[in-house]
Amino acid sequence: MGWLKRVEKNGQNHYVLPALNSMRTDVHAFLSEKLFAQTDEALWAQAAASASYPGAIGMYLMPDCHLGFGIPIGGVLITEDTIVQAGSGYDISCGVAYLRADGIHAHEVADPERRRAWVGAVERRVAVGVGSRRAEMMPEFSSCEMEDILRNGVLASGLAPGIRLNPDTCERPNIPVFDFDAKAIPTAYEKARPQLGSVGSGNHFIELQVDRDDGSIWAMIHCGSRGYGWQTANHFFHAGAELRGLPKNRREESWLRIDEPLGKAYWAHHNSAANYAVANRHVIARGVRQAFEEVFGCGSEVFYEISHNLVQEETLLLPDGTAKRGLVHRKGATRAFPAGHPDLVGTRWEKTGHPCLIPGSMLDGAAILFPLNGAYKSGCSVNHGSGRVMGRGQAKRELSAIHDEIDEEMRSVRRTLGPSKTEIVGVVENTERTPLDECGMCYKDLDDVLQVLEDEGIAKVHRRLLPVANIKGTG
Repeated sequence: MGWLKRVEKNGQNHYVLPALNSMRTDVHAFLSEKLFAQTDEALWAQAAASASYPGAIGMYLMPDCHLGFGIPIGGVLITEDTIVQAGSGYDISCGVAYLRADGIHAHEVADPERRRAWVGAVERRVAVGVGSRRAEMMPEFSSCEMEDILRNGVLASGLAPGIRLNPDTCERPNIPVFDFDAKAIPTAYEKARPQLGSVGSGNHFIELQVDRDDGSIWAMIHCGSRGYGWQTANHFFHAGAELRGLPKNRREESWLRIDEPLGKAYWAHHNSAANYAVANRHVIARGVRQAFEEVFGCGSEVFYEISHNLVQEETLLLPDGTAKRGLVHRKGATRAFPAGHPDLVGTRWEKTGHPCLIPGSMLDGAAILFPLNGAYKSGCSVNHGSGRVMGRGQAKRELSAIHDEIDEEMRSVRRTLGPSKTEIVGVVENTERTPLDECGMCYKDLDDVLQVLEDEGIAKVHRRLLPVANIKGTG
């Protein structure tokens, strides 16, 4: 009998794969019947394998889950004393930062020419796409400043001008790094300086959005640790596979003990990549703020910044009311600490829970959530997006025949937004054509995904935002 057939329904949106064979813990999945029907044997087999890692004490699937490398995307693995590198994957600390514009509303972005001007102003300050191409007004950092950033994240002294940091706007403004040689992985280190302040390609983007209900204006930044994180992850995937006796084509299955030499080295470099990613989003945010000032004559501030590809030690609250520390791996999943969580004590979010920033597709928009007490049953985690239903290669093959229709949809979509009922037509793009592998048809319906969280009392939708301009890297 396959894994899928062993899954049991345990509530309206709660499915459980009981611990079987080598599994050390059950797998709890939060899916509607519609979303469950989109899962397959390969996903559940990967979830079972994830629950079988040494030290595993919890495994959860978010409603955007789909097949990944080593651990499902939308998967949350909790361990006691082991690190599974696939828990961060190749883009360590990929995440989101949200900025809110001051004093402008939907009617000020209705004109597509103003939106195009904003896109151009951002692109002069932020590089997008593959490689290390620099934008015209992109800041530069010295080697000493770069090492400070790798060790101290957004708290690095060289980032101070223009960052306007409030630590309460960061999930983690910096992550401690011990016994760390920044130049130990040359292929990673050489990527760090030229790519800081850049977005990259794939599903990474900068997007101008309007709140559906109040018409406020926001900018979402979605990117990670760029080539520095990729090269770091790749180095330790190979080293971990060699240590565990795995062939190279199974390197994404490797794992490390937190107290063994390679585990300590990975932990230091992983955390340096997380620091880099957080700093990268804030450097980009500085350029986006300048674009708001240039085009709309308004200020803007970072509302919150959070990762969704990260392994971190956190306080776990157990069913018997006791607490312990554990390693939480969120692979394409977002931290969701509700009000009163021990790790929020002393922060701005102690009584509300912290914001969860959820991107969707470039057509359907995004959301800001706040966790509820039900988050404890999902490993204090929510989804990191809407979740893919079509792989990149498949999208390019199967959607090429309707590319013109997809382009037209992006140009002509009409939305009535905010209390002023402003009609905004189209999503302005920085690319000549809509990337097929990132169009709306490649993703699940974000509202279906969010409804699961609300129905289960895991999180509440605070804002629903819709895109009016999108800046995406290509290649």
